[in-house]
Amino acid sequence: ASLPSSVTRLRFVNASSHADSDGRRRRLLPRRLAGWAGSLHGNLHTLGYFSADVCVGTPGRSFDLIVDTGSALTAFPCASCSHCGLHKHGSVNGARYSESQSSTNQKVACSKPPPGMHCRSCDGSACAYGVSYTEGSTIKGHMSRDKFWFGKSDGSRIGVDASFGCQTYESGMFNTQVADGITGWSMGRSYGPTLFDWFLQGTKAPDVFSMCLSETIGAMVLGGAVPAALPAGGQWIPYTGGSSYTVELVDIKLDGKSTGASSSNYRSTIVDSGTTFMYLPPTVRAHAPATAASTATTASTFHHPHRLLRLPQAYRAMRDFFRSHCPWGSCSSRVAKGEYPDDYCFTMSTAELDQLPPYSLHFGNGVTLPFGPRQYAYELRKGVWCLGVFDNEHNGAVIGGANMRNYEVIFDRVHRRVGWVPSDCAKLHGGTTASALSGGYSISGC
Repeated sequence: ASLPSSVTRLRFVNASSHADSDGRRRRLLPRRLAGWAGSLHGNLHTLGYFSADVCVGTPGRSFDLIVDTGSALTAFPCASCSHCGLHKHGSVNGARYSESQSSTNQKVACSKPPPGMHCRSCDGSACAYGVSYTEGSTIKGHMSRDKFWFGKSDGSRIGVDASFGCQTYESGMFNTQVADGITGWSMGRSYGPTLFDWFLQGTKAPDVFSMCLSETIGAMVLGGAVPAALPAGGQWIPYTGGSSYTVELVDIKLDGKSTGASSSNYRSTIVDSGTTFMYLPPTVRAHAPATAASTATTASTFHHPHRLLRLPQAYRAMRDFFRSHCPWGSCSSRVAKGEYPDDYCFTMSTAELDQLPPYSLHFGNGVTLPFGPRQYAYELRKGVWCLGVFDNEHNGAVIGGANMRNYEVIFDRVHRRVGWVPSDCAKLHGGTTASALSGGYSISGC
């Protein structure tokens, strides 16, 4: 079947092999911007991203951009970039955006930015931006404005004026990644409206989009109509928060049994395609009357006249359960080597994978979301499956891109809710199954 023009094809792209162990999996907290932001996306067996071809300018030029629900800025290299990577992603390597060669380019003056934008700093007369990340990456440049082209369900295209970052400097992982840049789909407005905000202004489409990820490919629909009732198995979960999609996770059950962690432990759980895996909170320390000798104080605790109790930890409970419940009997007989000390892996077939115990996520509105081995495990290499859950090292949790697999995740920003609809995302990518949304648009590419 032909792919509806309202569906954007996403693909998994391997990143540079030079990433460090921390950067391999987790989102990187920026020093200057509130919330989560970073360059790491997708899953699974290696560092990589889910990305889409995005068409910019007149004549249109295609850029391979990471699609990220956890950050807001859209940015890619300028022709004048003095320190940008080669970005060898297989279509147009080392693509650069030329402001002088697009007839629809508009300057973003520092003294008079477009409505809704604000300039934090200036680069000459241009509105400047710069973001640094805790692992050392930096992106810098100036804001520009041009047409972004979107596909409609009738096969036509529409151009929408939108601002974006024209990169003049990249370092660290932003420099070595294979994708040209990033496009953020959060609700943040650190540098004014996001690309999706500009899209909504230009099309008057519903404030809704969906993302559907499989192991290596996926699909995205922008501005589609939400059905009156979700398809079978679909569930709505409300979200809060300023720039992030923050949901109220209250419990995780492993084959029907709670981890025992306090619901407050999960506070500020975000749904973020830009974090590769799930991150769960570490041990909770609670004060109890000083009826026994005080526990030793570590770097992560503090002196207090009460004894510190170590309460159940969600991450440890899931890790230990994964290591001890295997369909072939003795788990230790199939232990496989991972890439890092906190990798827990087994040799198994996909049939055995599907026999692993079911987990479930429980939310404050009473919704239970099935969380099976296809969401909590990933294939490190052929025949070797590992736990895709890691220690967050602080309270709060992250539901990452790997955990979104096999669901069409609907971000209904009108009603501030996230829908989870079981779906064959590879078939949605290929056009042989329909989106839960009606109509809509795609990031069309050129």
